[in-house]
Amino acid sequence: MVSADVVIVNGKVATVDRAFSFKEAIAVKDGWIIDVGTDAEIKSYIGPGTETIDLCGKLILPAAHDSHMHGMVFALNSRCFNCGMPVVHTLTELQEALAAHAEKLPEGAWIRGVNLNAGAFPECEGRGIARSDIDAYTCGHPAILLDWSGHGTLVNSEALALSGLDRDTKDPTGGFLVRDAEGELTGYLQEASAMHLVFENAPLWSDEEMTEAIFTLQKILNREGYSGFTESTLGPAGNVREYGSSGERGIYLYKRLADEGKLTVRVAVGFYSGIDGVQSYEYMKHDLDTFDFPNSNDPMWFKINMMKVFADGVHLFHSGWLLDDYADMPGSHGSSCLLDEGATDEEQAEELGRIIELAHCRGYQIAVHAIGDRAIEESLNAIIAAKQKHPGKNPRHYILHAESLGRPEQAAKAARYIIPYSVQPAISDHAFEPTIGCIGPRGERSFDLKTLLDEGVFLCGGSDAIAGVFPHWRMAVQSALTRRSAITGKVYSPELCITVEDAVRMYTINAVYQEHMEEVRGSIEPGKAADFQVLDRDIFQTPADEIGSIGVVMTMVDGKVVYEKGNEEHGQ
Repeated sequence: MVSADVVIVNGKVATVDRAFSFKEAIAVKDGWIIDVGTDAEIKSYIGPGTETIDLCGKLILPAAHDSHMHGMVFALNSRCFNCGMPVVHTLTELQEALAAHAEKLPEGAWIRGVNLNAGAFPECEGRGIARSDIDAYTCGHPAILLDWSGHGTLVNSEALALSGLDRDTKDPTGGFLVRDAEGELTGYLQEASAMHLVFENAPLWSDEEMTEAIFTLQKILNREGYSGFTESTLGPAGNVREYGSSGERGIYLYKRLADEGKLTVRVAVGFYSGIDGVQSYEYMKHDLDTFDFPNSNDPMWFKINMMKVFADGVHLFHSGWLLDDYADMPGSHGSSCLLDEGATDEEQAEELGRIIELAHCRGYQIAVHAIGDRAIEESLNAIIAAKQKHPGKNPRHYILHAESLGRPEQAAKAARYIIPYSVQPAISDHAFEPTIGCIGPRGERSFDLKTLLDEGVFLCGGSDAIAGVFPHWRMAVQSALTRRSAITGKVYSPELCITVEDAVRMYTINAVYQEHMEEVRGSIEPGKAADFQVLDRDIFQTPADEIGSIGVVMTMVDGKVVYEKGNEEHGQ
């Protein structure tokens, strides 16, 4: 009889296999699961050198995978001034906190703020926020306050002046400099290309700071039960965005740490092609022809085979690309992030199609950020066209955020052509009311995961973490099971709530399916990697509105304990 390195017994093992079966124990050797079964069956693998872990009846699940997050940005933003909830709830609180923070900084230092949610400030209701609200409180320091969505930022007058921006500055491709009734810049910059106009003048994070951020990130992820994540947006298009944390340097830092065996989470990088936040067919062709893509020594720990494409922005800034006009902005249905102002919907769709076909033909998987229903429709059409014109192995191109404003007929199309959706249900907690304000009553059925599942769409769960409190997978499960607004407490369209089993699949086996790794990760079955998490409560027996508070007591990756509650020495 083979002796196991580790035997885990006396647990409730949620295998997340096809039948969603439950077992009692697991045997592990060389970082792989060699058997799963009853306590009696698995104890037969105990030998002289076997470590035995008694779960004392606790629930063990496959370790989680985050299918979409901005890991480097999130970790580095944790070093910045938090100007949003739960620290700041009103404009007055923001002004007071800004003044206190600015007084501590040396002369000339930039204020790096994150997690701004001005839409939740009572004083800003109906008017938004502007540099005039913060100038007097920044004490002469240039300031960048990044929006919680990552798609906008508020800067003060000093930052505008240092960047050479004024009322005569034209909007860049795909971006917007918000202006007041007189045409003056308010200081609010929407979308990547506009934000780059200021970020390019701010100091960048150093390689040492970015490396330390990776160690911080993996500690957070291991603590919350994760063994891997999709680092969704790194590349030349973001070389100065968020002070370089979305740039190409991060790719090589992850690669180096993977080669050195210093990672405790598995990383799949999404390549962000373009220049200064602007994407196009020509820019992508240039990057694919010239960029030094690092080879992976072990794709279980590091790989880069996905291209990130932005089809539009976010509907909360009216930069989502819609089929119908915005309810609160008649005459406007938004646009894509592609081509200059004045391009027709048809021209934008054609450019999107060219980009997707190019990446497809080069053998890359494509992840398309598409929130507006027009963006979703054009992305689906472009992916289908590329797959049909150039058939072969399924690259699993997928659409990000399509649950926000997608329509049922689009879900049916995605299911028919096997196009997964990468979804982030935790965002709904703070998005129901703003969405309803933007698009009208249809917003009450936004973030509709149930219809997607009923239509047969493959859903992969992510956090879209950028700043603030990390919205871990149990929080997301609670959101998907309750559809309760964190702003008002109201439950929207409760008939669209999903089951806990479907939600767990999204963050385990489905999430790794997105990465072509479902044969070796994502469930507890013989032949798969020994990546596990142990919860302090049984998620299948916990009331839906308490699931977000469930904690992790242990995480194993590659058969090794990388986190244990009460023992923080594991990992880096």
